Amino acid sequence: MTKRQLSRVHGHTITELEGMLQESCGFFDGKVSLENETLGGWSNINIRGYSSGIDFVLKLPWSITSRDANYYRSLNEISQFFSKLGITASPLSSGVLSNEIETPFIIFEYIEGVKHNSLLEFSVQDIRFLKDCLQILSRQKPPGLKRYKSPSDFLTSTHSLVENHEGFANRSQEVGLLIDTFNEIYPEVLSNTNSLGAWSPTIMHGDLWVPNIIMQSEKAILLDFEACAYGNQFYDLAYLLESPVSTFVENHRGLLSSDEEDEVNNLRPLAVAFLIDWSLERLLSMESGLIEPNLSTVDSRSVVIDYARSKISRLKTIVP
Repeated sequence: MTKRQLSRVHGHTITELEGMLQESCGFFDGKVSLENETLGGWSNINIRGYSSGIDFVLKLPWSITSRDANYYRSLNEISQFFSKLGITASPLSSGVLSNEIETPFIIFEYIEGVKHNSLLEFSVQDIRFLKDCLQILSRQKPPGLKRYKSPSDFLTSTHSLVENHEGFANRSQEVGLLIDTFNEIYPEVLSNTNSLGAWSPTIMHGDLWVPNIIMQSEKAILLDFEACAYGNQFYDLAYLLESPVSTFVENHRGLLSSDEEDEVNNLRPLAVAFLIDWSLERLLSMESGLIEPNLSTVDSRSVVIDYARSKISRLKTIVP
């Protein structure tokens, strides 16, 4: 998602949001100033801010419904864990705003670096730094993360979010057609994932697409660990290669070594199926009025519709 100008966020002006953040967060000593545009992203409202020499990113949830104070607890804990290893931004504070529904928030340090628009822009050095970062990630054993026992466990968990969505029964004809088309090939996808057997659990980022990667002079930094779980480290590479909006990438400058190619390619259908389920869940949430208006515009809906269609078409070509 590209940057978007903000007039109101969760029903509040930027000025009101600055005041509530300063009131709700004991981290800041001075005046809080927020930019009036998002940094991009689909799963949160991300806003850059400043206070007494601190350069930070404020994250607010995509949903307009009331959330409990522990909404960002897991993200805060896993980010604390990985920030000590130097592979993600450090969380600075979290809590709830002093508004009626107590909107949860989390604040991260702002990370300087290069954000590419496409995987094809990554240099050989960028790829090496990214692979080094993923190796560090795969060796860790942080407590408290969700565990997926197998590819099929992961697939059925994500697909259930669509089937059990509160807006499923009242879906539009357009979204219903997408769901029906996906469900026609879903049994083949499930059969394919069942054939892959169990996962020997390793950490996967879970949302490794290009906007969540920042390149610095000597390393890669990963952002947004909300989907981090125990699963299969090679899933991240399949996801990275399949997530581009307009196409997919076979390989790029040694991203996949010869002994990784088969395992990653076997996980491509799973990655594409997840991207479809995510898109369908988001569309159902848009139609149900659950999404913060900055993430639920007519243009946003059109983008997600087109994305879902393209990934369904892609899935049909790679399911054995």
